[in-house]
Order: sequence, then C-alpha cells, then structure tokens
Amino acid sequence: MKESATEGLKERFWNLAPDGESDALRELLELMPPQDAAEAFEELGPGQQTRLLTKLTSDDFEEMLPHLPAPLVEVILQHYPQSDQAEALEEMWDDELADFLQDVPEEDRDRYINLLDEDTKETAEELLRYPEEAAGGRMTKAYAAIRADMTLDEAIAALAEQKEETEILSRIYVLDDQQRIVGKVRLRDLTFNAHAQKISEVMQPELVVVHADADQEEAANMMLKYDMMTLPVVDSDNRLLGVITHDDAMEILQEESTEDLEKQSGIAGPQEETDYLETPVLSHLRRRVVWVLGLALLAIISGYVIISFENVINEHFMLALYMPMVVAAGGNTGAQAATTVIRSMSLGEFTPREFLHAVWKELRIGLLIGISLGLCVALITPVVVALIGIDADPSLTTFQLALIAAGALTAQVATSTVLGAALPILAKSLKQDPAVVASPAITTVVDATGLLIYFGLAMWILGH
Repeated sequence: MKESATEGLKERFWNLAPDGESDALRELLELMPPQDAAEAFEELGPGQQTRLLTKLTSDDFEEMLPHLPAPLVEVILQHYPQSDQAEALEEMWDDELADFLQDVPEEDRDRYINLLDEDTKETAEELLRYPEEAAGGRMTKAYAAIRADMTLDEAIAALAEQKEETEILSRIYVLDDQQRIVGKVRLRDLTFNAHAQKISEVMQPELVVVHADADQEEAANMMLKYDMMTLPVVDSDNRLLGVITHDDAMEILQEESTEDLEKQSGIAGPQEETDYLETPVLSHLRRRVVWVLGLALLAIISGYVIISFENVINEHFMLALYMPMVVAAGGNTGAQAATTVIRSMSLGEFTPREFLHAVWKELRIGLLIGISLGLCVALITPVVVALIGIDADPSLTTFQLALIAAGALTAQVATSTVLGAALPILAKSLKQDPAVVASPAITTVVDATGLLIYFGLAMWILGH
C-alpha cells in the first residue's frame, strides 16, 4: 500500500474519530496497517481517545497494541474488563508481551502477569529474567523446530501443527534431544526435495548464534553482518532458547542509534516510550540538565586559563582575534574523531586492543587537517588585519600573529583528534558507553587545552 493511501486512511480516521459510528470506525481500522492505526490513535487528544474506546471493543485494538507506547497500552487495557485485558495480552507475540511488561511500572507488572494463562505466564516470566538490553530480553520463543531424523513429509506435518504458534517460518531449526541446534532448513528445502528424504540430508549448518546474556546491539550487528532473517539465542550449554527476528533487529539498531545520539548530545537516562510532543517537560529537564550543568561547571577551567594569561591578553590584545577560532576548531575536530571511532567500534571494525593503531591514525589525520588550516589562516592573516582596521600593538607583528595562529591551530587540531579518538576507546575498555564522552564532553575538555596551547605558544614566540 502506498504511503499516500495510508495517509489518506489516517485522515479519514481522524475525521471519523470524534463522532463516527462504531462499524465505520471498525471497518476503517481493518483497512489500515496496525502501525498506521497505532500512529493515528496516538495522535488523537486524550478526550478523543477516551470517546473512541467507548465505541470499540478490545478486539479492535489487539493488532495495534504492540505498536503503541506502554503508557498508552495501559490506558486502553484499563478501559476494558480483566478478561478482555488477558485476551489482548495473550494475543501478543511473546517478545512483544515481554517488551510491554518491561516498560510498565513494576507495581503494574505483577497484576498483568497474573491475568495470563499458565503457559503465557511461564513464557513471559522466562523472558523477563533477562535484562531488557540483552539478547535474551529481545528474543521470541515462537520459533519453528524439527528433528534431523524426520522425513520431509514428517517435518511438514510437524510444522503444520506449529504454524499458529510460530512468529516466522523463513528459518526452521533442527534440534537434537538436548535442544541444541544441529542445523537449519528453509521452506524451499522442504518444498523442492523428495519428501521421503531425511531432514539430515537437506539441512545446512547453523554457525552463527548469540548468547542470551550478550548485548542486544551485538546481536543486531550480527544479523546485519550475516544478512540473517532470524538469529538463534542460546544458553551456556548451546541449547536454543529463542530467536531474534529481523524486525526486532531493526528496532534495536534504531534504539541504539538514538541512545548514542542522545549521549553524544549530553542527554542522560532511559529513552522515553512516548513521542517527543507527548513527553512531559520535566522528563526532558531531568534527562538534559545534569550533563549541561556538569559541563558548564567544567568549563570554568577555560575561564581560569584565560584569567591566568590576562597579562598576555592585555599586552597583546590582537591575540583575542584568533582565540575563538582555535578553541572551536579543536571542538569540531575532536567531535569528528570521536564520532568516527564510536561508529567504527559499534560496527566491530576494531577493538580497544587496537588503541595505538587508531590513535596513531587519528594523529596523522589531525596533523594534516591542522597544517592545512594553519597555512590558510597564516596566508589570510594580513588581509584580515587590514580589513578589520585595528592598529596592532607594535610588539606583536602581523607575521607573529600569523605564526601563533597557524602553530596553535595545528597543535590544537592534532591534540583534539587524538583526544577524540582516545577517550571513547578508553571508555569502552573500562566497560563504559563510549558515546558518553563524545561531543559535549570532548568539546569542553579541548576548549581548555586549546587555550593552553594558544597562549603557551604565544608566550614562547613573544619571549615571555
């Protein structure tokens, strides 16, 4: 369905929502993809949402529930009797149910779990034992499995019984008596081979698995690297516990990308389930203010450096001309280096053990950038001084100013790129998130180092 068509359905839904008949609303929801239905419902005002809930049954919301943030799912569920709540939760795939239960407040979680039938409850509790950001916390147990000693006919019959409980049939795992993976088959393997053959004759080895305690980002990157539709999740004895599906991998990569961007911008705390406009102002405040305050206090160091060189500035006021440029160049190149290194580490292109190799590479890049900038600034300094029309202090010639600016830029950019590369790698080696030391933190640090380099070089060239 084209995007324009789905947008048209959403517009019709919004027009119908306030006063439309139940049957018309229900028919429209059946036409819409559940993702778009969830978006359309989420964008209604609280009053309109409540009126809509009175017109529709819990069955009408079942397909869209996995695509709504947990707080809004709770609003929908609590509008209906407990029997309807239980049915709606049990209709979710187990990984979707686990995601919802992980996101609701702890005091509500037990209440929802107790609504479930024994099988669903047992599965949910098993998945909830894993951390939310671990591979085990993102897997589903709704996978298809057969035995190696089955014929293709027997396997097809077994899969026919499993199909309603299986989330994805594109990969079928062959297990031994201990639930260990011995191979995998595809539907086409079952379709285009003689049905009297044994599964062991047509199956392929499955060499790529992830441990249940591994980070979800590692699992998603493995699926991206090996172009996998599903990734088996195993325990320490290599027994199959579940699988991560491609749609969950896309969600993981989106979440991790958002998390890294937020940390690089100094935004702390867990990601909000609700949209930006729906998130309370105080929630944004809590996530942003701590880092901003901390970095603001750290920036006092830069002020102290300026005060320490007050005499130099007073005696050679023309030095103030290039001070902001040197500081800014360091912040920009440091942030570039940090972003490049963090991305490379997240993609598994190198590890902290290759620290010296990465730093040496960034040092060479920084020197080349710094020399290029320095030469440009040195060449344009006479023009800049002439255009500004400031009578320079006789003790600071245009040549000296150009030499100080060019030298400081080269040293500052080289230093900043090294810091930008080194700090994320060190953070990773200390089991910390490297994104935390990116952008604002590095910028604040190199501001101080830039001032020290600039004024230190100026004092040396001017013979102070």
